[in-house]
Amino acid sequence: MGERVEGRRPLAGDLAEVRERLDALEQLTAAHQREHERLRDRLELFRQLVENSQGLVCSHDLEGNLLYVSPASAWELGYTPEEGVGRNLREFLAPSVRPFFEGYLARIREKEADRGLLRLVSGGGEERLWAYRNALFRLPDREPYVIGHAVDITDRVHVESLLRDSEERYRTVIEGLEEGVLFKSADGTVSGWNPSAQRILGSALERLGADAIHEDGSPFAPDEQPDALALRSGLPSSRVVMGISRGAGGPLWISVRAHPLIRTGEIAPHGVVMSFVDITERRRRRTLSGILSICASCKKIRDAEGTWWPVEVYVRDHSEAEFSPGLCAECARHLRQHFRLME
Repeated sequence: MGERVEGRRPLAGDLAEVRERLDALEQLTAAHQREHERLRDRLELFRQLVENSQGLVCSHDLEGNLLYVSPASAWELGYTPEEGVGRNLREFLAPSVRPFFEGYLARIREKEADRGLLRLVSGGGEERLWAYRNALFRLPDREPYVIGHAVDITDRVHVESLLRDSEERYRTVIEGLEEGVLFKSADGTVSGWNPSAQRILGSALERLGADAIHEDGSPFAPDEQPDALALRSGLPSSRVVMGISRGAGGPLWISVRAHPLIRTGEIAPHGVVMSFVDITERRRRRTLSGILSICASCKKIRDAEGTWWPVEVYVRDHSEAEFSPGLCAECARHLRQHFRLME
């Protein structure tokens, strides 16, 4: 008695070892529990994201039969999720695109991904345009399936179409104007113009304002020009007459005005649109100078082509003056005498 058995640890040592192993097992179990809860929370988050996504989220097999449809997207199209699952995606396509469905399935099988535009019919019979991106998944323990995600772009496409139509109308109007229209950025760069601007300014188009002069021939300071005034004030400038150097033949005279371009939410203009007309010929015609040939009897004036014009017509066409009919005192007296004699 009392002899120690060889190969056997004391009882106290056995208990300590068991306790250590139990503690390790509890820690491992707690870690597994925390990981399980984390995965469960992530799964719930993903489920909520998918089921409440405003985009269309679905899955289908390689024949196009729907396996899953997210509730939010089903309701967006006017269906319940149950009305989609089990049916073929082809049934929800607009008739005009159904013939292309087999091609879509073939691409998915071959390339395992596809993207493009999808025209679906809502529960109310309205066609809606969706941009989709789908991918094929092959898992070892189940049949291959496709996960699809699509976003309804019908309204965006409609708005973009309206914008394009509006831009086209404005472009057509601007290009059809006899008046020159030119766009200039705040740093002075000319960024665009219409055909009339090209016709009027020619080679002076991109240096409009350089070496400009007033009607009296004095230099037109850059900070006094219409575009500078509009940029500085943020208001349309007054219409002014400006002479543009064009080499031989004298200056080109234009009547010009500038309107500031201001983006929504901003205060300072980012550029101006300048509108102008060529008044060179009008100034030439309306400048009376030199010797005029006038009839000594009827007072008509002869022009350079030899045509005789009433003095009021000639002056009107060759100056800024306009006539207002009236009677001088002497003519009025003669007329009164004339009418008395007729009584």
